[in-house]
Formats: sequence, structure tokens, C-alpha cells
Amino acid sequence: MHALQSLLLLGLPMAIVGSPVIVKRAPTSPFGLYAYGDGIGGSPVFTTGDGAFIGNASQVDSTEAATVQFEVGTDDTLLGNPNTTATDSTPTWSNLTFNVPDATNSSHQVEFTNSTSVNDKSVTGFVFYGQFLLHKATDGDLKTLWYVLPTDTDGVWSLNWNSTGDESEGQVIVTLKATAPSADADTTE
Repeated sequence: MHALQSLLLLGLPMAIVGSPVIVKRAPTSPFGLYAYGDGIGGSPVFTTGDGAFIGNASQVDSTEAATVQFEVGTDDTLLGNPNTTATDSTPTWSNLTFNVPDATNSSHQVEFTNSTSVNDKSVTGFVFYGQFLLHKATDGDLKTLWYVLPTDTDGVWSLNWNSTGDESEGQVIVTLKATAPSADADTTE
């Protein structure tokens, strides 16, 4: 199964490059995003109000940690709000803008901010190819450069963008989909 997932992950960018037309079609709002990769079978994206992570938000010792419910905003932005049905607390953050670091940023961490204007980060250009989340660069190229790194908390990974220059141990290439895993799936195999 891992070999099949790897082939799918490697084949997706080629399918996108060879695709003549991408139809703008976003999932029905609100929706969650889930990471799929080697040993990761659909872990949800969550935040504590700034950095983006995947895994079980309840394992993080923070009342601000919550799975994110996304909505598509103007200029292909993604706005995130806490899924309060999936947490015991009510985080104070809301309506945060999802962003990826641009090529001039030395950080690789994907984040959430209170602004749609952020230096060294791209807050626009998030498009879907089916249920797969991609980023459309300013030159028009579609990219899927997601990867995760393990954190100090078991089963929780930091979500990152563009591993070029990142020599960190434990990198796992992932895809982000608006498709939740099946109810019996192990999200961290």
C-alpha cells in the first residue's frame, strides 16, 4: 500500500503539469484538509492560532489547539476557523488566513495569520485539482510542495512547504486533500 501511495504522490505533479485546463472548483464550505503520505493516512490540519500542524489537536497542551474548518475567500485565499465540535475548549482565534512561505522566506512552516498582507508569505493562489489542494505561484505554475516534520508530541507533525534547503530529519512528503479518511482508517499508520 505504501508503494501505491508513493506512486500516486509522485504522479500527481506530472498529471497536473500535463493537464491543459484546471477548472476552478473548490469543496463545499466549510471543509477540512487532511494530509496523506507515507505512514499518514488522512490526519487533519489544525492550528493553535499561528503554525499549521497535522494530527490530533487534543494531544497538544493548548486550549487554542483546534482542527481547522476552511472556507475559500477572495483571490483564492483560504480562511480558517476552529471546529469547536471537535474540541473541549473554545479557541480565541478565528477567521485566520492560511499561508505558505515564499521563495525568499528562510522558514518552511505553513502558518495562519490575521492578515491577508504578509511579507515573505503567499496568502493567495490556493486552488483545487479535484479534492487536492495546490498553490498557484505568481508565475502561474501549480505546485504541491507539502511535507511534514515530526514534533516533540507523538502523532503531531508540523506542516511545511518547499523542502528545498531544509535538511531536517524525518521529512514526509504529503498531499493535502479536502477528503476525510474513512471512519475506520488509521490516520497515523
